[in-house]
Amino acid sequence: MDGTRTFLIGGEQVAVIDPGPDEEDHIRALSHALEPAREIRILLTHRHTDHAGGAVSLARATGALLFGPVSCRPPGDSGVPFQVLVEGDEIPTDEGVVTALEIPGHAKDHLAFFWEPAGALFVGDLMLGKGDTTWVGEYLGCVGDYLDSLDKVESFGAKVLYPGHGPPSVEPASRVALFRRHRLRRVEQVRSARLENPGAGAGELAALIYGGEIPDKLVRAAVASVEATLFHLDSQRD
Repeated sequence: MDGTRTFLIGGEQVAVIDPGPDEEDHIRALSHALEPAREIRILLTHRHTDHAGGAVSLARATGALLFGPVSCRPPGDSGVPFQVLVEGDEIPTDEGVVTALEIPGHAKDHLAFFWEPAGALFVGDLMLGKGDTTWVGEYLGCVGDYLDSLDKVESFGAKVLYPGHGPPSVEPASRVALFRRHRLRRVEQVRSARLENPGAGAGELAALIYGGEIPDKLVRAAVASVEATLFHLDSQRD
């Protein structure tokens, strides 16, 4: 499993995108890299711990301010200032402005960050740098949101995509198309499985669709993904 990518933009006025998990060695390395900075802002794409888990520790270690979706707000006793980011909010660095975009799907509260001077879009877990899929099953409505977010990223016209896991892509349109094809294919698989097995629940359908490919620890995630896809299919009929 590829670890979470943490991105630093700027030298003295720095934006840190997704500090990653709360692991002592990792936080120490980031703190060391940020020593020349006079102003640090930590930007979170979403609340999952492999992306946001180390945010409070890094903020305490460096005096950074914390920014992200509302679901990333730390506990009130953390002592770390937090600002909610929404579509269009701008974060300054000494290497240009970073702008927040709302791209729900993998998580209900999920942001991307566009760094205009480089034409770079940091997409968190909307897409990964390897393969053709990411998990889409966190909430009902996520499948439709996810497909809309792919459309949004495609139309944005970035030159390069930086995912939260895996290498960047300098062909954003083809990368988006790959992930869209996979998601639509999965929707069709669920549709067909339900037609062929009327009355089957999400767990039964997941077993039929994935077969023996699912490790035990991922069964719940697979079932949640099928449930979300069933909701998407039903919402299309309304």
